[in-house]
Amino acid sequence: MKKLIKLTILPLLVLTVFSCSEEEFLDEKSPDQLTSQNFWRNADDARSGLVAAYSELEARSNFWNGWQEGRPVVDYFRSDYVLPGPDASNYSHWMSIYNFNYTDGHIFLDVLWETNYKGINFANQVISNVGKMTAEQISEAEKERIIGEATFLRGYYHFRLLTLYEQIITRTETINNENTNKPLSTRSETWELILNDFKTASEMLDFEVSSENLGHANKGAALSYLGKAYLFKAGDESSSEAGDYENAAAAFQQVIDSGIYNLEPDFESLFNGENENNQESIFELQFKSADASSNNYTRLHAFVADWAIGGWGGIEANYDLVEEMKQEGKIAENDLYDNRLYATLYFDDPYFNDPATNRMEGSTWDELIAETYGSADAKDNSAYFRKWLPVYVYNNGYVGVNVVLMRYADVLLMQAEALNELGKSSEAMALINEVRAVHGNMPALNLSGQEEIFQQIIHERTMELTLESTRFYDLRRWDLLEAELHEKGRTGFNADDHAYFPVPLSEKQTNTEI
Repeated sequence: MKKLIKLTILPLLVLTVFSCSEEEFLDEKSPDQLTSQNFWRNADDARSGLVAAYSELEARSNFWNGWQEGRPVVDYFRSDYVLPGPDASNYSHWMSIYNFNYTDGHIFLDVLWETNYKGINFANQVISNVGKMTAEQISEAEKERIIGEATFLRGYYHFRLLTLYEQIITRTETINNENTNKPLSTRSETWELILNDFKTASEMLDFEVSSENLGHANKGAALSYLGKAYLFKAGDESSSEAGDYENAAAAFQQVIDSGIYNLEPDFESLFNGENENNQESIFELQFKSADASSNNYTRLHAFVADWAIGGWGGIEANYDLVEEMKQEGKIAENDLYDNRLYATLYFDDPYFNDPATNRMEGSTWDELIAETYGSADAKDNSAYFRKWLPVYVYNNGYVGVNVVLMRYADVLLMQAEALNELGKSSEAMALINEVRAVHGNMPALNLSGQEEIFQQIIHERTMELTLESTRFYDLRRWDLLEAELHEKGRTGFNADDHAYFPVPLSEKQTNTEI
């Protein structure tokens, strides 16, 4: 989406209601003025409409309160392995998320609700209006692809909302005066819409994506999210059904059998901007460094990085995460711990204190800590995240480091989980060992019991996906959320009140059906 996010504000994106007296009414309208009715003229307009539908992904259009703060704080601060960094105490709205004492009027609840529904509305406009275009206006092949992508996006936005909020409103039509007020749907009803959209998109899209459509959803993305939705539904006691794991496994297997994707050997390169849109990437949020033509950039790295390397100190790792990631010992093929540890975290360790390599900002850990905190020993029991950091953070402002939303390793581990639930332990272990070998440089395991394999999957997802917006939601669907958070001292959490966000106050105040 590096090209996608060079956005123009389109008339189709705003629904405006005009009122006037009979005398003021004019039959004549400017022929060159675009409206939501006459915008959809040709393939270029269809592509522009699709750009708008992509623009709301993960609140990216609302930079500070949405993408830059809201999404990371909501996804990271509620995890059991995360601590607020020193900068977080300056923001009460961050700390209320961490302490689970937010209300339905919290700004992040409102922004994430609003941006996802904007995305849904834009997607619905594309589905409806491009669907009416004739063969003279757009080729049938491009028409199907664009509608397929918009259908995927509608499913994605609903899926994202359903992971955040206990109940949401399902919307399959463009919002107008007649349908603005609408009641909440049940979770089962919403799952049905999400699954149908991902299924439909998977049937309309191809695996191959042209270079000019880099970052667009394809068949692999639709199938991956279809499998993920079934897996999440299986862990939702309000909606789970007997066939969920079978359906998840069937969707994931199509991704695996496609032969399109492979694990990327250099695990660190998946997150530092040096190897974007690689063979492992299935759906990737595209950014580019700021220039005269685009503001499609990110400073996520500044939020993540500690003061010692030029970051803002927004977030830290609970040191228990270091212990969890070290638990198998130094058994990697290169005589280190699981190599994913070093690409995920940086902390006081010989790996980061080797003057021959100076792996962080051209310095050792001790040098950085001593310079920033006055003593090399000041942060011996602290750990910071390395994911999403460019090679150099210091003096690196707005950057174009992409964020992978779905990658092949996640598909393999989700498939392993589904297969394990179906009693196919040997197949599950083969996938686990594949990920361990390529990304962790770790030896194969030979586990056979379902519970034993499940515990290993929990560990592998920690090693593989920490700080990738999965942990809170995984623990919830495994019914482990309250126990894990309380074990880490997060006693402000209780599952009845905090497993999901409430409907935002702004929606309750304006929607007469809620």
